[in-house]
Amino acid sequence: MLKILIVDDEFYFREALKVSIPWEEIGFTICGEAKNGRDAVEKVKLLNPDILIVDINMPIMNGLELIQYLNKMGNASKVIILTGHSEFHYAKQAVEIGAHNYILKPVNEEELINALFDIKKIIEKEKKIQNEFESLKRQLKDNASLIKDSFLNELLQGNLNSGENEIINKIDYLNNSIEAEYYVAATIELYREMDKSCNNQYNQVCQYAVPSIINETLPDSFNIDICYDNDDRICLIIGANKITMDKYNFKQLLGSKLECLREAIYKQLKFTATIGVGNIKNTLFDIAESYKESLIAQKSKLTIGRNKVITYSQVLDGEVKANLFTTEHRNRLLINLRIGDEEGVGDIINEIFTQIRNKKIHHEIIFLICIEMVSVCMAFIAEIGLSVKEALDHNHLNFIEEIQSKGSIDEIERWIVEIFQGTLNIAQKDRPSRGTSMVVKVKEHIRENYHNDDLTVDEISKTLFVNYAHLCSVFKRETGTTINKYLTEYRMNKAKELFDSGNMMVLDVAERVGYA
Repeated sequence: MLKILIVDDEFYFREALKVSIPWEEIGFTICGEAKNGRDAVEKVKLLNPDILIVDINMPIMNGLELIQYLNKMGNASKVIILTGHSEFHYAKQAVEIGAHNYILKPVNEEELINALFDIKKIIEKEKKIQNEFESLKRQLKDNASLIKDSFLNELLQGNLNSGENEIINKIDYLNNSIEAEYYVAATIELYREMDKSCNNQYNQVCQYAVPSIINETLPDSFNIDICYDNDDRICLIIGANKITMDKYNFKQLLGSKLECLREAIYKQLKFTATIGVGNIKNTLFDIAESYKESLIAQKSKLTIGRNKVITYSQVLDGEVKANLFTTEHRNRLLINLRIGDEEGVGDIINEIFTQIRNKKIHHEIIFLICIEMVSVCMAFIAEIGLSVKEALDHNHLNFIEEIQSKGSIDEIERWIVEIFQGTLNIAQKDRPSRGTSMVVKVKEHIRENYHNDDLTVDEISKTLFVNYAHLCSVFKRETGTTINKYLTEYRMNKAKELFDSGNMMVLDVAERVGYA
C-alpha cells in the first residue's frame, strides 16, 4: 500500500478526510498528518510518505514553500495541492514547481480518488524502472570482471572507436588503475612440458593463479591492469608515474621485476612463462601498438627460447635477410627423396636447422624457410603422381598453421622431419605398383604415337605429368633399358613388319614409323 500524509491547518478537515474515503480498500493508508509545512517537513523525514495531500494556504510554512523545500531535500514524494477558488492562481504556480495535481475545495471525493490512482500508476512505473535499474546494476557488478576484461582486450586490439573522453569515462567507470605518464604492454604465455597429460582444470587453476602472483611480485610503483586476449594469453597494461621515475628507470625496473615474475610462476606453478614486452608509449591510446610489439617479441621464442623475458627491441636486432635455404638445398632434398635416401634427407634438414640456431634469424624468415622445405615434399608428391591427402595425414595438411603453432626450433625441426619421413614412407610403399603403372603408361603412349616424328622422352614426360629424370629412372629400374632404346626397338620392329608385308620403299616405311 502507498503511504499518504495529510497536511492541512484545519483539524476537522483532516479528520473528515481520513474517514470519507475507504483508503485501504483502494490501496492506500494514512501514515500521518501535519498542521503546517514545517510540521510536514519533520513528518516526511520520519515517515517517508509516497504522497502528500497539501493545503496551499497554511501558517508558518504554506504549501508552495513546502514543495520548494521538499525539492531542495531531493524528496521524491508526490504532491496533490488543495486550494480554494480565490487561491487558484497559486495552484498553477504549485504545478510549475513540482506538484502532481491540484483539487479545489470543497474536495470532490471521486476527483481525489482519480488523482490518487493517476499518481499510483506513476509510482508503480517508477518503481518498476528503479527495480530494472537495480537489477542491471547487480548484473554489472556480478559481471564487472568480464566487462572489464572485454574492455581492456578491445583497447589492446585497437578496436575502440569511441572518442578519447568517452574511453576515459569508461576507464573511470570500471575503476581501472591504468592512469600514468608512460605505458607498456606485456603478454605472458604459459607452457608445461607435461601439458598433454595435465587435465584442463589444473591448467585453468594455473591460468587464474597467475594474476595473484603478478600482484604479489610487481611493485606498487606500477599501475597494472590484467586481461586475457583471444588466444588466452595473459596481457598486462603497465603504467608508471613520471614523477617517480623516468623512462630509462621505468624500463630497467620493469625488466628486473618481470624476471622475478617469470621465476615466481615457475616456482609456484611449475609452468614456464615466456613474457613478451612491447615498447614504452606516452599515451594509453598507443597501447595497442605496444601490444602488437609484445606479440612479435613472443614469437621470437623460436630462436631465443622459452621461459625468458623478450623485449621488442631485442627482436629488432634479429636478421631479416638470411639465405639459409638455397637452390642447392632444394635440389639435394629432391634427389634424396627420389632415391629414397632417408639418412641423406635428415642430414640436409639438420644442416639447415643448425644454421638457423647459430644465427639470429627473424621468426618470419624461419616460417618462410620451413614453408619452402615443405614445398619440396609437395613437389615430389606431385611428381610421383599422388595427391597431398594420400601422402600426408590430416595433422600435416594445414602446414602453415602447424608451423606457426610451434613453440620452439626443436618442435619445428621434429615436425619437418616427420613430414619428410612420411613422404618417404608412402613413396617406398607405392614404388613397385607406381613404377609398373608408369612403365605401362609409357609403353602404351609409344604404341599409340610411335609413328609421330615429334615423339621424344621429353614429350612423354610432359604428357604423363611426370618429372623427366624421375621417369627415366623408374623406366630403367623396372625394364632394364632406357626409354629411347625401347622406342627405337619398337620402331624397328614395326618397320620389319611393314617390309615383310610387301613392296614398300624404305622412305615410306621410315615415315610410317616416325622418322621424317
